[in-house]
Amino acid sequence: MLDAKKRLEFNTALNISIKDNAKFNLYAYSDTKKLSYKIESKEDIKNAKDIVDLFNLNPKIKYWVYDAIEMSSLSLKAFYGWFEYKNLDKAYLNLHAKAVANNLNYTYDKKVAPVLASSTELEFKNGVLSIRPQNAYSYNFFLDKSWLKIDFSKKEELLTLYLLFKGKVNKDLLTLLNRYRIKIPFVQKKGEVDTNLTLDINLRTLNVKAAGKFYAKEAQIEYLGLDIDIFDAYVFLNNTLVEVNNMGAKYKNIATSHVDLNFDAKKSKGELSFKFDAIDLKENNITLANPIKPFIATYTISPKQDYLKIDISTWKYKNQILHVDAIKLPFDIKNLTASIPYTKIESPKMGSASLSGDIFFQTKKADLNIKLLKIDYSDISLNKTSPSFHWIYEKNRSLITSKDPIILSIDNKKINIDNLIIDTTSEYIKVQNLDINFQNSVKSKISINYNLKNFTGVSTLQNIEIKDSEFGEIFKIDKNIELFIEKENNKISINSKEYDFEYTLSENDWIINLNSFEKIAPYSNLLRKYDLTNGNFKLEKTKNEKDINFSLNTDYKYKFLATEKEPIKSYTINGSFNKETNRIMLSVNDIVAIEIKDDIKIKADSAGINIKEVINFFTDKKSEKETKENIDLYFDANNSYLYLGNNRLVISDTMKLKYQNKDLRADLKYKEGSAVFKLGNDKMYLYGDKFNDQFMDKLFALSKFRGGSFEFYINGTIKEYNGTIYIKEATILDYKILNNILAFVNTVPSLVTFSLPGYNKNGIAAEKAYINFKFKDDIYKMSDIYLKSKEIEITGIGEASIEKNSINMDLNLKTDLGSSVSKIPLIGHILLGKETVSTTLKVTGALDNPDVSTQIAKDIAVAPFNIIKRTLMYPFELFKSEDKESE
Repeated sequence: MLDAKKRLEFNTALNISIKDNAKFNLYAYSDTKKLSYKIESKEDIKNAKDIVDLFNLNPKIKYWVYDAIEMSSLSLKAFYGWFEYKNLDKAYLNLHAKAVANNLNYTYDKKVAPVLASSTELEFKNGVLSIRPQNAYSYNFFLDKSWLKIDFSKKEELLTLYLLFKGKVNKDLLTLLNRYRIKIPFVQKKGEVDTNLTLDINLRTLNVKAAGKFYAKEAQIEYLGLDIDIFDAYVFLNNTLVEVNNMGAKYKNIATSHVDLNFDAKKSKGELSFKFDAIDLKENNITLANPIKPFIATYTISPKQDYLKIDISTWKYKNQILHVDAIKLPFDIKNLTASIPYTKIESPKMGSASLSGDIFFQTKKADLNIKLLKIDYSDISLNKTSPSFHWIYEKNRSLITSKDPIILSIDNKKINIDNLIIDTTSEYIKVQNLDINFQNSVKSKISINYNLKNFTGVSTLQNIEIKDSEFGEIFKIDKNIELFIEKENNKISINSKEYDFEYTLSENDWIINLNSFEKIAPYSNLLRKYDLTNGNFKLEKTKNEKDINFSLNTDYKYKFLATEKEPIKSYTINGSFNKETNRIMLSVNDIVAIEIKDDIKIKADSAGINIKEVINFFTDKKSEKETKENIDLYFDANNSYLYLGNNRLVISDTMKLKYQNKDLRADLKYKEGSAVFKLGNDKMYLYGDKFNDQFMDKLFALSKFRGGSFEFYINGTIKEYNGTIYIKEATILDYKILNNILAFVNTVPSLVTFSLPGYNKNGIAAEKAYINFKFKDDIYKMSDIYLKSKEIEITGIGEASIEKNSINMDLNLKTDLGSSVSKIPLIGHILLGKETVSTTLKVTGALDNPDVSTQIAKDIAVAPFNIIKRTLMYPFELFKSEDKESE
């Protein structure tokens, strides 16, 4: 067809049907330069590929409209365009098509999941294919308003993805992002993320430009194997740059933090900063101390070496404060390993240490070297060198070993620990063959097996030996001792059933109970040496107190105290030891108070001292090897008495005793009377005078006096001594031996002249009486016995034993001749003198109730008291002179 101007033009209208899959009308207009076209279809096209085949499309377009698309049908809304004959390769730039694809399955990248949509708006215009799916899904998440376009007008085709949806950064989305070299270091497990992400993808080179932002109000991510809850998380993406600002993060009930991230994925460089508000490792009793400002840890990402920088921090470990130095440690994110450089950890109330080594997070393994720098815990400190430890943690098992000897100081006492091997899991703590040497005083090999589930365990002590430089061997046993360990309500109990002792430790105190000396004494030279073979002992210390308190209950062999009637068998000793002053305070039966420091001070009030047992104790112990340095002893007592046995007491208003330089000096006063006692170099001197009748009544159990005075002199040794007792101007009201003698006299008619009719009522007034004796082997041998009264004179010799309650004595009774002399039968037991008559009696049997009999009369001569006194007093004059010189 030619127009009027002879131009060639062509118009056509065609009704086309292709395999019953597509029916449409084609309208075309052309001239010599170009062709314009339009396609209309009133029915859905079942197979759009048939239409594509009609056109010789550019291959770079054909894949996206032919191979990448699968659909059930296509509703064609518009399809028109034009092309120039000389530029057929650009015909697609002048094509404009709009359609709706039903049940679309669009594969825009063969290596990622397709987009599935029930209905999709398709538009091709200016060389750009826009695909807007409705109700679309990919990787099983709803794409919401997401869409994509492909720009074919570029020299290299450009795919742009607009991801606008709420979803999870799960493994599927990570697969999508990884396809385009976008690395996200975590996976999301809970919550939703508002995603607004644009990806420009060069389909030739697969180079990607990305820009977008993500927001999660609440979600949970998995990072480095940890499930972390996040809040108000804003993530910004600009190509390879990732930025997070002030994201809230929480890991279980362990840590809360705010997180900042700046990361360049292209350069593999960036920083991940944690501002921790709280860290609480309850299982390990470790808590971040309340900081004035947040605790900051920064993870620096670098292609050469990743680093984790941790600020100076303060922690709480079981109520102890821990200061940790700042750390910059190399970190391998690929293998999840960290190398800890030399780092110092310090606790003001515990000590300090340094550690270094490697941590393998993926395998949960640690290999650390620890150096103990200082210990300052309670009374424990580090002595001299700093020991090193090797700590290996693997498969929930911790093994701490040390080849170095560990030397500690406890209360300024040195303790050596060798062969340290501590094996720990979540179920147990084990220690094998740990060698302990405490001040060369306590040695043992210790093994421990402690169950952390039920807080019980057993410790075995091997070859335990306890000794002291002063006391020698205290405790030694070759067989193993089993100790049972139990923890309940923050209280640790360690006890031995076999030996009946227990140690308890709580937050406020520790207590040691030795409940049976009987079970321990067979293995203790010290207990046997001091005769502590029965009873119990308690030792305890309260937190923040300087004193260690103790108590002892025993039925002691040496009965130091006594009532007026008998020695006291049972003793309760309560006391304390002050560690700072080294002072010991004791109370014995609440009667005697003792203070021991640089010397020993003893005070008593209304106490009875069993002098024989005191002497026996010091005599017995003195015979043993003396290793202790001399220590001064001072004793002061008020209103007290010395118990001599058999109801015999030495009463006093005051008693003072001083033991110094191995010499003992004692002074006793009662009313006007006084006595002095001195013991040194095994020599004993005792002198006393001016004691009254009350003193004599208590001293002589078998007698009673009124008025008079009493003095005595004794010298010699403790086991063998000479002595004299002297009484003057005293009325003897009751004296057992004299009672029996007079009772006997009254029964013998021939002895009537010796009877004293008024004795039972008024006693006998003695002008003087004295006994000179020698003591040895519990026997008093009396060489001079003398009693002088107006009515009678008695002389005698003999021996007696208080211990055996026995007496054997010859007594000569002499009285003046009187009118009754004619009545006296002249028999053998009567001896007449010029002015006197005398008889001799035998006194034998029990001391407290002797038998009296007659014997052939004889004279018994006794030495005058003045001579005896002069002889016995000579040593006293010597030490009196020494006392004056010392004054």
